[in-house]
Amino acid sequence: MLMPGVDIADPLGALAGPVRDWFARTFPNGPTPAQRLAWPPIGDGENTLLISPTGTGKTLAAFLAIIDGLYREHAAGTLTPGLRCLYVSPLRSLGYDIERNLTDPLDAIRRDLGLAKSPVTIGVRTGDTSAYHRRKLRDEPPHLLITTPESLSLMLSQAVWHDAWRGVRHLIVDEVHALVPTKRGADLSVSLERIAARAAVDPSRIGLSATCRPAEIVTRYLVGPDRACCVVEAAPPEGSPGLEIEVASLLKADEAPHRGLTYRRLLRKLRDATHRARTTVIFANTRAFTEKITHDLKHDLGDKVAAHHSALDAERRRQVEASLKAGELSAVVTSTSLELGVDIGQADLSVLVGLPGGVSRCLQRVGRAGHAVDIATRGWLLAATPAELAGAVVTAHAARLGQVEPLRPVLRPLDVLCQQLIGMACGGEWASDDAFALVRRSSTMADLSRRDFDDCLAFLAGELAAPPGAYEPEPGSTPRWTAPRIWKKNGLFGVRNGLIPRWFRSNVGTITSEESVRVQLETGVIGSLEGAYAEKLQPGDRFILDGRALEFVRLDGLTVHARATGGEPNLPRWSSDRQGLSAELARDLSRFRSEAGSILAEGPSALRAWLGEGHHLGIDEVGVLEALFAAQEQVSEIPGEDAVLVEEVPDLQGGGLIYAFHAPLGRPACEATGRAVAARLGRRFGRDLQLVVADLGWSIALPEGAEIKPGDVAGLLVADGFEDDVLEGLDRGELPARRFRHVAATALMVLRRPEGGRTKVGGLLWVAQRLYPLVKAACPDHPLLRETRREVLEEILDAPTARAWLESRPRVRFRQLDGPSPFASAWIDPGGPEPVRYETPADALRRLHERLVPR
Repeated sequence: MLMPGVDIADPLGALAGPVRDWFARTFPNGPTPAQRLAWPPIGDGENTLLISPTGTGKTLAAFLAIIDGLYREHAAGTLTPGLRCLYVSPLRSLGYDIERNLTDPLDAIRRDLGLAKSPVTIGVRTGDTSAYHRRKLRDEPPHLLITTPESLSLMLSQAVWHDAWRGVRHLIVDEVHALVPTKRGADLSVSLERIAARAAVDPSRIGLSATCRPAEIVTRYLVGPDRACCVVEAAPPEGSPGLEIEVASLLKADEAPHRGLTYRRLLRKLRDATHRARTTVIFANTRAFTEKITHDLKHDLGDKVAAHHSALDAERRRQVEASLKAGELSAVVTSTSLELGVDIGQADLSVLVGLPGGVSRCLQRVGRAGHAVDIATRGWLLAATPAELAGAVVTAHAARLGQVEPLRPVLRPLDVLCQQLIGMACGGEWASDDAFALVRRSSTMADLSRRDFDDCLAFLAGELAAPPGAYEPEPGSTPRWTAPRIWKKNGLFGVRNGLIPRWFRSNVGTITSEESVRVQLETGVIGSLEGAYAEKLQPGDRFILDGRALEFVRLDGLTVHARATGGEPNLPRWSSDRQGLSAELARDLSRFRSEAGSILAEGPSALRAWLGEGHHLGIDEVGVLEALFAAQEQVSEIPGEDAVLVEEVPDLQGGGLIYAFHAPLGRPACEATGRAVAARLGRRFGRDLQLVVADLGWSIALPEGAEIKPGDVAGLLVADGFEDDVLEGLDRGELPARRFRHVAATALMVLRRPEGGRTKVGGLLWVAQRLYPLVKAACPDHPLLRETRREVLEEILDAPTARAWLESRPRVRFRQLDGPSPFASAWIDPGGPEPVRYETPADALRRLHERLVPR
């Protein structure tokens, strides 16, 4: 149900005794709307989803009613030791913030009551928790336990924790919007059901989010398909300064994109911003670009600027967060790691370098500035190209209107199911029917079929066809790849042997990443590099990490030894950095371009007025977009939002033709459609193709002698057989094999961190290059192959959106041009095409021989 905007006569009426007194003294202006509306249902034990902007006290809204209940029990003499509330955060650092923020009121209330120690206890259990503190938490569970999805899964797998779950009354999930659309969230939803199954009473669930839509999907994720949930949507307090987003171009109207020029201007703008603001948070989209900006800003700001991203050591990230909160930094540069609600203190400005990809992500990033009720939330979107500028205009407009993209949960991920089944078996013997019923109580597994469940059990028990040769390559070692993980008999299952729980503890989790190696300086570990990048380094090579220039000394196992150096270092490469527009923003951007084309037909002055007055743009920004749209109309045409524009241009390098397809789709949907079209063309011509995918389009380079006629296009863009053609186009490339690595690791078919470690970087490459084709050959319907296909179609690509677009039968426009159009140059980057192989090496040699040898 939707919580009505009730007006409580006594805003602190939901609180009593010492908690009420502490709050009234600490916050004389009273509770925020989020707190006032959330305390009654939380205090009454209702499942509650609290949606409220950043900085409106959501965390205190969730905890204070629970803490108040514990103090009421203490006053009545009925408070007993044991776990009562579990708080789960997607970020370790956010958990530590929560611990600090709760310790202060608990200490203050303890002093008010004249007690030597607080009767309400709190603890943190993450991957960073020492063995001593893990044992202490296990032996004496606190009333309030803060953890992460991975640590929760570990605790659930240990029988010694089983009794602790009986006392749980409340489950808090923070930043719930960041979990819903991920496998991490799918894993957590099953874990919550496992806790509920062991609790004496069904715990109430509390979800916290600043940006989540629609609420119905999030509540279903939070409480499952069969429970009710109260939705509290709280507006910012009356008189709050609100949201200020400015869009700026690093180019001028008469300039072509030039990376060196725009980067120099970017540094100048960032330096100016840091001088005018007390603290600036800079989002740079990729870890490599984060490192470059940090390194170059250090020339002026020195230690007043720091980098923060996931490849830096956790202790280093905490140091940066502490310095930021203490006001010791003028700027922090980050990729994505500060999007969520880590307590960074007061920042005056958020700068987004490049497009955030979605409205939700834009609001999260801009919301890092003005992280308080009475401070304006200020953000800049800086664009380095005309395409980025157009995307920034659309993003800022949607963000000002609060048009957050609807969340799409991950449903029925079979690799997550396999990991959960192993974790359940580690805690004791299970009946298959009971396990099936339990996992289906979670929203993400509610529609799981019994066939998929049984196939996963069969795989884990070693009952499926084991591909010959799918064993650990070192002679004499155990067959880790296909060895059974569980036993299964008479409707029961359990772990196969004592190795399995140890493997589970070392490899639990769903976060996918490339193989990494630690970077060690004399002062300690500062972060990590991808193994494939590290293996290519030679002594004397220089690279950037933590904003510092480092010199490679040697690679010792899984450790890079390096030392500080000077000069110009190179940027490391992290292949998992990838950004694209959401489906909604891609549609809006296509509509924006189409509308600009219609207005341009009325004259340049009409377009300038529409851009300047209607979209809050300056003279330079208006000039850049006017030049782009006018050039596209002169050379080709601006495609309508209900059409697909196909442009044919000569391929000056390959000798054939290149076809650029302009479509109102984001990159994932464009990739799905592009691969299907490539598969259809590959079958037709029997030759290798080159595919390039981007937001709002893709291009395909055909070999010499092959061409697409205008009448052929409609036949290439049909929905019949679409998914099969996407998968065929994928199988001709490398994506499924790369994703199988992650699926196999999540399902514990292979171990990311085997006992004793690996002797060589690159071990998991064997999974993609050798194990994947072996499994395909031996067991084509293996559940992990099915999961790989589902993940590629629904998560990596966006086949559902692409299919819906094809079913709308878009109008086809066809143009033959002498060279790439401005839109193709701006949006469809020709760099780095992927080969789609339909021609065997023997066929290629035969064709070359026929060309070179006269008949």
